[in-house]
Amino acid sequence: MVLAGCAVAVTLVASVASTVDELRLQSSPAEELLVDMDAVYPGDRTASQVEPDTRTSAKAKRSRALTSSAARAQCRDSAYALAGWRVKGGLNWYYNPSGAPSAVSRSALAAVRSAAQSMATGQNECRLPGPFKVAQKYGGTTKRTAAVSSASTAACGREDGYSVVSWKRLGSTALAVTCTWWTRSGGVVSSDIVINTRYRWFTTQPSRCASTYDVRSVMTHEWGHTFGLNHVSPARHGTQVMASTIPACSSTRTLGAGDHNAMRKLYGVR
Repeated sequence: MVLAGCAVAVTLVASVASTVDELRLQSSPAEELLVDMDAVYPGDRTASQVEPDTRTSAKAKRSRALTSSAARAQCRDSAYALAGWRVKGGLNWYYNPSGAPSAVSRSALAAVRSAAQSMATGQNECRLPGPFKVAQKYGGTTKRTAAVSSASTAACGREDGYSVVSWKRLGSTALAVTCTWWTRSGGVVSSDIVINTRYRWFTTQPSRCASTYDVRSVMTHEWGHTFGLNHVSPARHGTQVMASTIPACSSTRTLGAGDHNAMRKLYGVR
């Protein structure tokens, strides 16, 4: 489907960094921009253009924290998928704290920053090398909001040259939505991420956790989309960061072998 010159596709989202303006200079002003919307959902269901059932199975309610056996499984699974774009050089991004739930308002930024760093440096429990030859840099807080519609079916707004992470109550049942704009040559221009405030969030898992989601795990997934990774099946590859769903009260904060393979394929290791 083509809308106003932009192809819209729905899927499931450190060192010297160049700025957004520098990234924009890499493409011709007349070059067509493409935009992709990526969403991660709760439970074990695969994202699609049809909103998933919000009920959660008993299996999905169980914690997916990385026990030693889960870590071994994560390191044995080499599956990955690529989205078709990559960050060229580096990504400068900003954070808007407005609307963050009180439970995480003071700690969310640290979780978002850690998630971005985990993806760029290749943090993993598999003894795989890193960092990758790509940079990310936190540019500070902003009053700008991510260009993601709050309608029942999420959609991307207008690209403005800034990569922003912000909070918003979405009509969609997605935990978070990422909109990434890139050129025909495959270079990312900007990437916006919205975290859905219709859900409860944590940065440190509570002792009695129910129907609450980990900011850092979800954001590691969403940054994966920004850097050019696509979904893998949660049924077959549920230990990977890029599995298309995440259960409540679970933590998948480090890259699995497949996630690492994808980043290494795109960027190589320093």
